[in-house]
Amino acid sequence: MRTALTALLLAACGVGASLAACSSSSGGGDDGGADAADGAAAESGHEASPGETSTGDAHADGGDATTGDGATTGDGGTGDGSTTDGAGGDGAASDGDAGDGAAAEAACDAATLVDGCAIGCAGEPVDLSCAHLYSDFATKAVYSDVVPYDPGLHLWSDGADKSRWIHLPAGQKIDTSDMDEWTFPVGTQVWKEFRLPLTDGGVPQRIETRLLWKQSATTWYRTTYRWSADGTTSATELTTGDLDGGGLGYEIPTQDECNACHNGRKDGVLGFEAVSLSSPGAGGLNMQALTTQALLTAPPAKPLVVPGDAVESAALGYMHANCGTACHNQGSGGAHFTGFFMRLDVATLGSVQSTDTYTTGWNQATQSFFIPDAGTSYRIDACNLPSSCVMYRASRRAGIGNVPPGVQMPPIDTHKVDDQGLAAMAAWIMQGCDAGAAEAGPTDAGGQ
Repeated sequence: MRTALTALLLAACGVGASLAACSSSSGGGDDGGADAADGAAAESGHEASPGETSTGDAHADGGDATTGDGATTGDGGTGDGSTTDGAGGDGAASDGDAGDGAAAEAACDAATLVDGCAIGCAGEPVDLSCAHLYSDFATKAVYSDVVPYDPGLHLWSDGADKSRWIHLPAGQKIDTSDMDEWTFPVGTQVWKEFRLPLTDGGVPQRIETRLLWKQSATTWYRTTYRWSADGTTSATELTTGDLDGGGLGYEIPTQDECNACHNGRKDGVLGFEAVSLSSPGAGGLNMQALTTQALLTAPPAKPLVVPGDAVESAALGYMHANCGTACHNQGSGGAHFTGFFMRLDVATLGSVQSTDTYTTGWNQATQSFFIPDAGTSYRIDACNLPSSCVMYRASRRAGIGNVPPGVQMPPIDTHKVDDQGLAAMAAWIMQGCDAGAAEAGPTDAGGQ
């Protein structure tokens, strides 16, 4: 039964030119920056269902909504950082007629049953046991073509342990002609499982499993599955988020929040990318494995290495994964307009001083966010942690210690400070300061 369903989902829905055969289109309003997504959805032949977002030229430039200087965003006003709206808009419906959001939503109230599995509006399985992840749900054995990977450079998720897998369609390669912006084949599925202990010293158990599914050349469906209280019996699709996942104060994001981050890259995948997969901590289907298995159209000509000594590379890698890949980058990140970039693009890896993090952040004064009682505020202030905005904002969380909204970084989906990440950034900022080199920054030798 699962084999037939898997074939249906991957072939009929995941690779076909239209989703009309397996889902109804749905409309909805936007909350800022949605016009680009609406247009791309219309051009692709169907209106975006909740959780879908369009990629490629449809991306906005990131100047419509974001937050100010800090660990994950730079100068600017407060906002959600999104560049497109996963809820879709009032563009063309899948049959070419004008979309009617209310009618489409009503038409999709009842899921379609296929081989005893409920299928949602975008063709997605409503229950994780019916998805193309586990070949045996009882034992949690995954399909042989769903391959584990570890990106090496990790996004902070309030202390959650994570497992990651990717499914690439057979015979297909990732287009890496632009090493900074990979394009994945239609049918790609990326999975990430989050686990936390429910008690002090307890064994971490599953809280949620997220899915990124490329359904057409310009459309991804993003969603998450919330696990049952025991973390093993069942996992059901949740599109509206949960601020208290597992009863732990852990936040499961809404679909729109997924889009706010993932739209920061051209094809919407953040951690499965060149720099992270080339890092020493990367495992499973990392850069070496991808190259050996001929899964890239254009493998890197030489190893990609985060520059600097151990202190410098740790800080740069942390800021790349937690600030740059989603938001602070020269691509489609929500903080693009700020001019503060922390993504490690391949052409900038020659030295610490050539990275965007250094050239746009080191000893650069902030433009709109100012640290209280700090005198002059800097994005990164050499030898001065209290006046470094990346430290100030990454060490705050909204609602804790009278911290107002719009201050914390990352701005969404985290309620706990990453002490190890703070320590990595602090070590770089204070490196060599006892020698009185406050304005010198990283040593040239360390950066080469």
